[in-house]
Amino acid sequence: MMKARRRATLVRDGIEDGRGMSDTGRKQLRTTRQELHQIEEGLKWSYGGLIDESGLEQKTGRERERAWLSRAVAAAALRRETGLDREDCAKAVIDDYDDGGLDAVAVTDGAQVWLVQGKWSDKGNAGFSQSAALSLVHGLTLLEQRDFSSFNEKMQPFTAQLDSALADTRLKIHLVIALVGDEPLSKHARDVLDRSVEDHHGHGPMLDYKLLGAGALLEQLKDDRSPVPVNVNVRMQKWIKRDTPFTAFQGTVAAGDVAKWYDGYGHRLFSQNIRNSLGRTPINSGIQQTLADEPDNFWYFNNGITVLCDRVEEHWISRRRPDEPVELILSKVSVVNGAQTVTSIHEAWSLDPETVEDADVSVRVIALGDLGEERAIYAKRITQTTNTQNDVSLRDFIALDDTQARIREDFDLSLGKQYVYKRGEADPAPEAGCSVVHAAVALACAHRTSELSVRAKRSTDLLWESGRLGNYARLFGEAPSAFRIWRCVLIHREVGKALEQLHEHVRGRAADTTLRGDLFISHLIFRLLAPDMEDVDDPHFDVGPLLTRIPGLVKPVVDWLIYQIDMVYGPTSFLTSTFTNEERCKELANLVLTAVQAGQPVPEVPENYQPSAPRPRRPRRPNAVPTLVTAQLLAEGTPVQYFPLTAPEEKAVSEWLNADPRRKQASWTNDRSRPLVWAYDGSPYSASGLVSRIWELAGWEEAPGAVQGPARWIVEGRQSLYDMAMEWLTAQDEAEEE
Repeated sequence: MMKARRRATLVRDGIEDGRGMSDTGRKQLRTTRQELHQIEEGLKWSYGGLIDESGLEQKTGRERERAWLSRAVAAAALRRETGLDREDCAKAVIDDYDDGGLDAVAVTDGAQVWLVQGKWSDKGNAGFSQSAALSLVHGLTLLEQRDFSSFNEKMQPFTAQLDSALADTRLKIHLVIALVGDEPLSKHARDVLDRSVEDHHGHGPMLDYKLLGAGALLEQLKDDRSPVPVNVNVRMQKWIKRDTPFTAFQGTVAAGDVAKWYDGYGHRLFSQNIRNSLGRTPINSGIQQTLADEPDNFWYFNNGITVLCDRVEEHWISRRRPDEPVELILSKVSVVNGAQTVTSIHEAWSLDPETVEDADVSVRVIALGDLGEERAIYAKRITQTTNTQNDVSLRDFIALDDTQARIREDFDLSLGKQYVYKRGEADPAPEAGCSVVHAAVALACAHRTSELSVRAKRSTDLLWESGRLGNYARLFGEAPSAFRIWRCVLIHREVGKALEQLHEHVRGRAADTTLRGDLFISHLIFRLLAPDMEDVDDPHFDVGPLLTRIPGLVKPVVDWLIYQIDMVYGPTSFLTSTFTNEERCKELANLVLTAVQAGQPVPEVPENYQPSAPRPRRPRRPNAVPTLVTAQLLAEGTPVQYFPLTAPEEKAVSEWLNADPRRKQASWTNDRSRPLVWAYDGSPYSASGLVSRIWELAGWEEAPGAVQGPARWIVEGRQSLYDMAMEWLTAQDEAEEE
């Protein structure tokens, strides 16, 4: 009876599977290659250099790695169950010769004994046999008999604790089986463990056992890499409270207190917001102006701040009345509306604390508790509805999609790279990762049909179109792996480099084709590489050979594209309208790919498309910044990032720039003389003037006297200010010619 009751409890509680499922539900899941790679990289990140590797000297290569990974699995399982530090869990690993069938041992709370056996599998199908169960129970028996001498020397640091715990009347022994796999315990293994549970029942349940599968181990490794939760104390005046359906407070908070939140936690305050602070924008400047000039009126002019948290603890300073202040202790906090208010208050406070001394701000706190999926849905609804009254774009709302958070997690675990998806976050350096914009454009180009690359060329805003059939769902609906995204980004970047080089050797419509048709050409290259990209999600897939082929593919693709455009639509056809027309690009894709794949002789580019020497002197074009302002191509507050153009420049300024991410960030304002507001000091600059200022502060003594500033400021990882202006001017010229 005891055996049957114990087994029923295990299945009911989901203990037999690390993902909280019974046998029936669990059989539909298998550890994927992506998850397996994440687990391996997570174990190396968490326990590399911490676990004793003695006893592995006789093994080499992958065999040694597998043995080490099994030890790391045991450490991760112990951390999952006990909450001990990673260092303590690593020290608890005793796996070696004469380990008595135990891979890790720990004692917590004086009388809680944890005995762990961990198993790694390169295929994600580690199992636990009857003999493994007997070995685990044998180790337990040796401990109960105080036969510590039968164990290796790694057990010695724990013998005193074990001896004391085993004599304690509160003793609880937990057997933990950690497997990188998804199979349940075999019937024979469970019989062995159930008999041991029954034998130890005595005056009460003294022994239990638990199976942790790949899913539970991966969750623990993800938790290890997650940032420390934000906990905030809020002193609230003139408050009101609601208790249904969630505990919530709304009241007045001193602006100086809000500034201190950001001073302590920075952008981590906005973990669930749809975007981070956008830097210096007219709205944010207005907030700071009000704080400086009319702090008493700030409460009236500002919409306030909405804060979500897991729990709120109330401490009454005096009487429990709305006209008396209350101290709220909030755990796991996120500001979901009011990020611009918080950062603007902090900036004003940093410059002069007295400017915010008399200002108050309205704050609403909602404690959603720990409701699992229901909590996530409610948090998303609150975030979305509280932000619809502000100036937000469709891109902002993708921050509420769990898929983006999973991709960022995948980038971190699988690649050790950054992935940013909130507007206002600084783009990582090209070698360090990418943004969601980079990812979306690359995935659009890699799509099997051309229309997504065409829409991306019209505007990247079209890529965030929601709905089941929207462009965003077509790109991210099936949660592409970090490997797929990153490799597509690398291919797209390589195509861009090849087009830049080709652009220098052609002119006229050929040169314009390399600029206006860049995304469509990238799509054609992806189509040509597609047969060799079937395993692009495999962690061991080598993208290098594909990258080396790209320069050799770009030239014939461009030549055929020029030829087909002139033949089908005429040599005076408008290129901009061609590359933003889905039907035309679909037809051109079929014509060009058929010719290239058939190996047909590449048509010769017309002579008037090739560079001639010397080129006729062109009339001087307007400067880039006035052109952008006139054309209204950039919205107020659009983030831009400084990128050095030359190797000496990068060498001279990179160390100074990397010391503070704000140094390379600015936001655009439609001002003809000083359009860039530098995130580092909040002051406006001209494009060239800010570059000169950066060179000066970085101490670049050999800096050139002439500065091409607009070419160094990149808009959301896509084009420079100069390129945007020249593209618009060229389009105007072509329109006039037609």
